[in-house]
Amino acid sequence: MPGARYYREQAQLLLGWALATSEVDYATLLTTRAMELLAKANEADRDNGMDLNRAIAEFNDSQMRPRPAQQQQQIQRRAQNDDKD
Repeated sequence: MPGARYYREQAQLLLGWALATSEVDYATLLTTRAMELLAKANEADRDNGMDLNRAIAEFNDSQMRPRPAQQQQQIQRRAQNDDKD
């Protein structure tokens, strides 16, 4: 599925053509299609934002989980060994 940037670029082209044509009906058709593409661009932005928010929430949840005791012991041993050096 194309991204928001693609839809915006296509809408910009259509609006340029709408301004360049002398036929009112054709300009209206191009403008309408450009508006549809801008709506798709906004939808794509919203979808990406939701995915990013979900990814951030999952990452934060994983950081809050307690580590298994074995991992904590290994980390403590490394810290003790670093202190001796």
